[in-house]
Amino acid sequence: MNKATVTGLCSLILTLVVCTTACSSKKTFTGKAKGYGGEISVELTVAKDKITAVKITGDKETPGVGGEAVKQMPAAIFKAQTYEVDSVSGATISSTSIKKATKAAMLEAGLIKQADPCDAGGTITLESINKYLNESADMGAGSIANVVAVIPIKHINGPREEHDFYAFVNFKYKARNFIKYQVTYLSCTCRSAEVNYWSTAYVELTLPKSGNIDDSVIKYMSFDYDSEGHYLTGFWGDSNPTPAGATFEDFKREYIPFFIGKDYKYIKTLSTSDDIAPEDYSAGEGRANYRVDSFTGSSVSTNNIIRMLNALYEYHASDEFFANTNS
Repeated sequence: MNKATVTGLCSLILTLVVCTTACSSKKTFTGKAKGYGGEISVELTVAKDKITAVKITGDKETPGVGGEAVKQMPAAIFKAQTYEVDSVSGATISSTSIKKATKAAMLEAGLIKQADPCDAGGTITLESINKYLNESADMGAGSIANVVAVIPIKHINGPREEHDFYAFVNFKYKARNFIKYQVTYLSCTCRSAEVNYWSTAYVELTLPKSGNIDDSVIKYMSFDYDSEGHYLTGFWGDSNPTPAGATFEDFKREYIPFFIGKDYKYIKTLSTSDDIAPEDYSAGEGRANYRVDSFTGSSVSTNNIIRMLNALYEYHASDEFFANTNS
């Protein structure tokens, strides 16, 4: 057998091996999850890294409710080519289970990768951490729980020294034209932890028609009840009263309401409460007798509210709304 024949034979064998592997590779992938009435199974048919068919089985889901999700969601998943689709109204549990099962099938098919706390270069970053938090468990977009995030914040203490801290967005919910947030951050660090806890602010930031983050307005802010007065969504963790004598009631009556209605174009000009012009602070109905310098001795609390708002706005600006409207 000459060299050419051997080479040709090797090429033929290699071709057959590749063909056999490709031809015998799995084309259907299945994911399962517990639904409202029983197990839900999602079968994806995949060709050339594309979902070509979606079959959902969930015979025990409630007819007219979860059963509608079983009927409607295959088309939505196929069209979007992802598990991150809208839930069927009134069938949240079934819809979420279908998305979870679809995600499992997509992982098996190699259409998506398992979340990793490191970026492509093997480095841990805030972006990779937040991606991991929202993809490695039943949290994040298209899952059971809401999106969460770790965000950087420039903490400032009494002597006006800055420190790199982190705050935690433990709730994000997008309404029609604004987003609701809960953000937890540390304010006072000069006293014992038994009298100074982490504070949680409830903040509503608008999604302006302009799509410009500078036009986004603080619709509401609270350290106790939400804007409807129904739920305790915030928590005041600073001293009450502060060492200078300012109480939480003082903050609620005077300081916190000052920020409501302000846009990011203004908020980002503030580093401390000293940057608030006295005439601006006293402007508005019922505020004529308010003086920003009445909180001078409580600067850690006042200044870190400003720092929290700036940190939250930077995170708010990363929402897909702003990317979509500015593209």
